[in-house]
Amino acid sequence: MPNEQPCMFTSMGMFIIDENRYEESFSKEPETNIIGGGLTYAVAGARMIAGPQKGSSVAGIVDKGSDFPPEIESTLKSWNSGLIFRSDPSRLTSRGVNYYKGNGIRDFFYETPKKRIEVIDILSYDRLLNSDSFHLICSIERCSEIIDTILANRGNNSAIPQFIWEPVPYDCIPENYDALCKLLAKVDIFTPNLIEAQNFIETTDKELPTAELKQFVDDHFMKYLTKPSSGALIRCGARGCYIRTPKLSSVIPAYHDDQTLVIDPTGGGNSFCGGFMVGYLLSNKDWKVGAICGNLVSGCIIEKLGPPEVKLENNIEYWNDKSMGERLYEYRRKYPSIDMATLDFL
Repeated sequence: MPNEQPCMFTSMGMFIIDENRYEESFSKEPETNIIGGGLTYAVAGARMIAGPQKGSSVAGIVDKGSDFPPEIESTLKSWNSGLIFRSDPSRLTSRGVNYYKGNGIRDFFYETPKKRIEVIDILSYDRLLNSDSFHLICSIERCSEIIDTILANRGNNSAIPQFIWEPVPYDCIPENYDALCKLLAKVDIFTPNLIEAQNFIETTDKELPTAELKQFVDDHFMKYLTKPSSGALIRCGARGCYIRTPKLSSVIPAYHDDQTLVIDPTGGGNSFCGGFMVGYLLSNKDWKVGAICGNLVSGCIIEKLGPPEVKLENNIEYWNDKSMGERLYEYRRKYPSIDMATLDFL
């Protein structure tokens, strides 16, 4: 079975079926049965970089309720990843609603009870427990508990996995900064978006200028990221991302420099994390390579509503009608000053 391949990447994000609803001023009909959730996009991003040969090493858990649409399952299975599908006919699939208002505000609520992935679920599958890396989207407290439990159950002979952590927005407040500092000693890649990072210090909706990023990250986060090779990876939307490690300070530009090509930014951050982590591991922990991979896949994700479409032609995968090699070629052409020699695995 292909999904018996050892796991390189495991996301603990949730699978959700989304619906987009709009205020009357939009004059727009609702969009239903959209494949969503942090799991979906993180796995899509990781899978794009892993390629068909290593695709089944990208994993996570999809919980199917009695209403799970067969066409969604077909789409997810077309990725040929290591996703695990669990069925429970006694419940409904987790469903969420994005409600868009005329003032640019988006509200989100669950329409059915959510079923998040717990660490006990990971312990139930040896493949997942022994993954090379884990993608966590959760509170500070829960992140700490998950890391401790996974490490305690892997045994002394197991290699230490990499943990990439996305904080949840509601947890990013100044009152949680002290708890954050304690957690960072357990994390390998700390990856908030820029507003989330700033909100740990002072609540704001204005992004810092690029020139001030290094000082900000150094002042507030770096001294607490004490694991070997750990660092901060600040996601900056259309500006790309900022890498800060003890050896590196670098802004890596986004894939799309033309924002008119961005259709829906949903899932861009989650897919970035998946793409980064797999690129990072395949390049022997090269942060720049990981960040470029993250930017390539997030650029693909935001080109359409919902997850990307994949097709295989002559043993080459095309995601949203472009291969990863084509995307890398375009990226190199736009940014020739960036060293991309170690991206030959694409």
